[in-house]
Amino acid sequence: MTLPIILCEDDIILMSHYKAIIDNWVMINDYDMQLVLATTDPEDIFLYLSKNKITNSLYFLDIDLGKDFDGIDVAQHIRTDNEFAQIVFITSHQELAMETLKRQIAPLDYIVKGEQSEKGQIENVLDGRHKSTFVDNRTNERHLSFMIGARNFRVDITSIYFLETSVTPHKIILYGENLMYEFYGKMNDLEKEYPELLRVHKSFLINPKKVISVDYKSRMIFFPDEYSCRFPLAKNKILRKTLDSIERSNRK
Repeated sequence: MTLPIILCEDDIILMSHYKAIIDNWVMINDYDMQLVLATTDPEDIFLYLSKNKITNSLYFLDIDLGKDFDGIDVAQHIRTDNEFAQIVFITSHQELAMETLKRQIAPLDYIVKGEQSEKGQIENVLDGRHKSTFVDNRTNERHLSFMIGARNFRVDITSIYFLETSVTPHKIILYGENLMYEFYGKMNDLEKEYPELLRVHKSFLINPKKVISVDYKSRMIFFPDEYSCRFPLAKNKILRKTLDSIERSNRK
């Protein structure tokens, strides 16, 4: 079944730019996908959905739509009617990612406007949706699984930076490559289930293979995309040992 794609960006020049990227990549790779709607007006999305019943679908939504409601409002409306919709936010406001957590949008990804990798980010999303929707090649990959509402999510371990206990009781926040999720869980259970992740603090479970650098003096661990977390002095030895082992393995 063809995967329908919907794009909403209020800047008509950018909308045409994103439309061309999507259309070209789908055509070049002969993906079973179709951009069924590209618009600057979110009302067009609601009108389209009122006339077309779709479940498995992919949305690219600009967060700042210059309207009385933003892309997060649109996403929330879509999510209410279709829990299986895959939503990708296009934004220059990375700080709004936390708002999507609060409102339980659970987006598939974030595309950062203006970055040189913008085109590549969109193409990566399309590649990922093709693989997960049409290709069964994930049997040997390790995934971290969790539930958000009635929906089950599987995140590739290699894309995770770290997990952190949320200020909301009994919830965990997962940070990774252009993704962020908040879900109910216990850090102790995750530590046992995913031994490739390292517990460096009672509140942090990290993917050591994603560590960029460590400041052992200030006891800070740094990840891509300017993410960081702290660790206590007691974890100094195990952290050094783990990272040294990864470095030796990479040299082979």
